[in-house]
Amino acid sequence: MTRFAPIHVWRSAAAAALLLSAGALWADTLSPEEKLAAIRKGLVQAALDGPTQVSATQWIDGNGALQELSAFRSGMKVRGVRVLAYGADAQGEPTAKLQWQSADGSDPTGSGKTAPACKTPASGRLQHVLGWNWTTQSPLSADNAPVIDALQASVLAQLQQAGASNAQWRLVERARTEGRSSYQQALLGSSQDEMPWQLQFQLVSISPAPSAQALDVPLPPPAKSGRSNVPSPAGPALEPSGLQVQLRMTLTARKQHTPALQSSANLTLSATDDNWASPGLSPAAQARVAKQVQAWSQALQRQLVCQTVMADVTQAAGTQVRINAGSAAGVRVGDEWVIAHDQNGVQRALEPGAAAQTVLAKVQSVGEYYAQLRPVSGTTKNVSNTWTAWSAEASH
Repeated sequence: MTRFAPIHVWRSAAAAALLLSAGALWADTLSPEEKLAAIRKGLVQAALDGPTQVSATQWIDGNGALQELSAFRSGMKVRGVRVLAYGADAQGEPTAKLQWQSADGSDPTGSGKTAPACKTPASGRLQHVLGWNWTTQSPLSADNAPVIDALQASVLAQLQQAGASNAQWRLVERARTEGRSSYQQALLGSSQDEMPWQLQFQLVSISPAPSAQALDVPLPPPAKSGRSNVPSPAGPALEPSGLQVQLRMTLTARKQHTPALQSSANLTLSATDDNWASPGLSPAAQARVAKQVQAWSQALQRQLVCQTVMADVTQAAGTQVRINAGSAAGVRVGDEWVIAHDQNGVQRALEPGAAAQTVLAKVQSVGEYYAQLRPVSGTTKNVSNTWTAWSAEASH
């Protein structure tokens, strides 16, 4: 039997489509100067929504006149900004509706409340790019090398599959840079080395416990960070047979020393029993690895869904600006990006001259891990590789 939706549902859907279409048409009619002015006003309004610190300094100048300087700073804890839509106020002046997120999940206005759970953005074209890196800290025998290779290939393949089916992030295998000199890095380095996120895996061999009783004692947890560790479905206890290892996962943002996510799991890697082929992971070991990787994939999703896709300025020379986000992140030629002094633009929005340190730029060319931008509005003389960028495209 065919079911028909109530007519009011169709009307709601049609009204929403008309609003999105009207918002997109409105954004297309704005000049770059109008968009940048609207974004600057949106940053100031966002700063005013939170607690504001006011400091005043007074002094007597050389003429004996009293001078006073006041400074305003927002207390909002903002780590990401997204442009939701462009519109107009009662006077017909362009406005930009912004959404901001905090990195720790708290209310960015400083109220002390927990922010609502993050929702998947309506516009899923931009993705976080995670650079994969794998190291083995403990020396392992040559007999165990095929099993370790099978483990690495299995973890990488499953994470890549999870990222491919997810709109929030994707995994990219990056070349190893450990041990390179400054000259070698300058000669061999590429835009892959500047990816916004690094996903580091470290494999550590664990010596078998001398008795079954010792197997019930869990290993000490890894170093604490700003994020809670992901529980290990594999369980903390070691198993009495097979190669026993600890696999540690660490997610770190570029230019950040504190990990955004950190977890470890103890795994027993039993090998296949086949005299005619190289040993690999047994079905039981494959199941344990798959269960752990699934938990890590879900943790990555929870972490990154709350993060706005941001980019760092890596090169700035006059009218040419380069950022570390490219086609792998969903960037396209013609996209518009806001370039700001740093990602804490909301906190600094009330400082004198801070709003002027925002630039609107358009993507001229795109590589896999970088994009070349040309500023179209704003002063570019102060832009440097310490600045940050975020998309100015309306998410609706």
